[in-house]
Amino acid sequence: LIINMANTTNMDSGVDFELWNNSDEKQISGAPDKYSGTQGISSRDANDDSLQTSDGTWVIVFDQSNYKGNCWQIDEGEICENLHDNKIYDSSGNDTGNHWQGTINSFILYKQKPSWFVANSSAVPSNDQLFELHDSQVLLCEDAQYQGNNSTLEAPYTCLDTSSIGYATNGHIMSGAYAISSLKTGPSAWLVIYDHSYMAEGFKKIAPNSGPSGTESDNYSDLNNIADPNVISGDWNDQINSFLIYNYQPEFWNTSYASPYVDFTTLFDLYPYPTNDVSDNQIVYEVEDSKYTIDCPALKYQSADQTMTGVDSISDDTTNLPTTGWTKYHVHLEHDNTMAWNDTADFDLYFDNAGNLVQIANFTWTSNGAFDVPETIIKSVDLIAWYLGTTGALETMGISEEAADTFVDIFNFVCNAFNKIAGLVYKFTDNGGEFYFLPVICHTLNRVCATVAKPYNVNLYSQPLDLRNDNSMSFIIENFPQALKNNIENSVVNGWEIKQGSTDNSAYNQVVEYNYLGYDYRTWYQESSVSGGLGMFVSCKIDYEITKDGVTDDSQDDHIILLMGFCIPSDSSSANNDSVPTISFAQAIVQFTDGSNDNIITPAYNSDAINQVTDALNSALATVKMDSNQQGRKYIAEIAKFNMTAMSQCAYFGE
Repeated sequence: LIINMANTTNMDSGVDFELWNNSDEKQISGAPDKYSGTQGISSRDANDDSLQTSDGTWVIVFDQSNYKGNCWQIDEGEICENLHDNKIYDSSGNDTGNHWQGTINSFILYKQKPSWFVANSSAVPSNDQLFELHDSQVLLCEDAQYQGNNSTLEAPYTCLDTSSIGYATNGHIMSGAYAISSLKTGPSAWLVIYDHSYMAEGFKKIAPNSGPSGTESDNYSDLNNIADPNVISGDWNDQINSFLIYNYQPEFWNTSYASPYVDFTTLFDLYPYPTNDVSDNQIVYEVEDSKYTIDCPALKYQSADQTMTGVDSISDDTTNLPTTGWTKYHVHLEHDNTMAWNDTADFDLYFDNAGNLVQIANFTWTSNGAFDVPETIIKSVDLIAWYLGTTGALETMGISEEAADTFVDIFNFVCNAFNKIAGLVYKFTDNGGEFYFLPVICHTLNRVCATVAKPYNVNLYSQPLDLRNDNSMSFIIENFPQALKNNIENSVVNGWEIKQGSTDNSAYNQVVEYNYLGYDYRTWYQESSVSGGLGMFVSCKIDYEITKDGVTDDSQDDHIILLMGFCIPSDSSSANNDSVPTISFAQAIVQFTDGSNDNIITPAYNSDAINQVTDALNSALATVKMDSNQQGRKYIAEIAKFNMTAMSQCAYFGE
């Protein structure tokens, strides 16, 4: 007897299928086995007297294990109060003389009605039909040929460790990590499997509709037959320890990587003059008179949706991350301080599936053990004025929309990082190497973004035969001394030379020394990094060499940091070798080492940028305190202008 009931209030919320070990004609009672979610249980203790299915749940039960023997297709929203009244029929509909009480040895639960399903039918579907998948579903089975317990999961789904996926059932769980022996993907499910937890080590991408009817290369009914090249003479049987399911083809799918990927060798090569080897798994380079170290960015987390599933200890704000999935990297940098502790900076970078930076979070800066900058989240772009409409303007120059968007996003993030972090940190800094740490961070951010492997080669220009394909952005540093000399009239400007008294002969320890109106200044070797093929950041530090009683003491120098951004020339027809890049922004920070004045931080100006920065500095300098030995402070704005003008003359776009 099957009783159809519209009211299923006896079933717990969130439970799809229940089996009781006793019966009651008036009320189902006892301690039930409870099951939730699309799954199959291949073998169970058949001690059942009654059952119930929820609305939206269809179940097929078998009187043998591993989905064999006679079956019964049970409709949604059914209550069977006494299974002794439910007869077992064979596949031809003949009465076997048995009943279903204490006879359900295996079953499959569906949350979407199978195409072959007929309520109360005893017809046995084929093996392929039994595991029919819809849309972005993936079937994972503990035994080969789709035997054993199984679970059907639907994208987007993120599994950090297969030992934790289990089944939402009465204590039934997948038998732990490395327990999957066969699998099948639905028509719109893109699956990435890994042989270690947390999406680490070896991986394999499995396309939609892979399963028993596939070719030899995509027949996953027995993972013993699918080689795992990361394991010597090994296969994928019982080797899957984490996985991701996407409901669309992620943009990185056709790359050789399983995520937006930071290629460390490429990143290492973007740093000029590293003083260590790439095999050290970190980058060490010297800028001016300081050493900086950047660890290989560490992959921390990858998700197939917007959330951060299964990581209770992390409280990152994911509300602005893409719903289609993202990848998180952690970056750690150090400035080798001459004091007791190194300065350190840490932050997390979040990329979408196309390798675009979408969020910076968890930024901390520790200086000399004295303070921590509070966590800063730079999660959205605060557009600087010139960016409004920039993408459209770039497109009119024959630049592809995708390349324009990437360039604008990276420039925005770097500018925002510079400004937000500077406002928190620079009031504390007291030495030149620490003072320059932020430009190092900004160049690192830019270089990591430039390194992340994209799923396609971004076409910079709308027309593939555009002559500018042979051009690139660069900074001709050899031209700087003469360019500076041309801007500072009636002054002696020396060429690049190793800083006097230095034992370090690295390129970044070179300076240009000069005198202006009787006061000495030096400009350190500029650092540059290209962004998205369409832009470039250039930074440098300038010292005002303060002399007291005829003695110059480097520890008393005031410092100026300049950060400038350039983009390709605005003349869309320009494809020659002498094109002059356009200044996209400029800004300056001034530090008075003796602490007599607050640091000066100008905004990032874009329109008439050099003059705007100069005017802002002059305005701030009007109230700056200076003793008789510090009168060169009066000319800091002019020195900044001379340098910005010379730097713009050394920016280059060509072959």
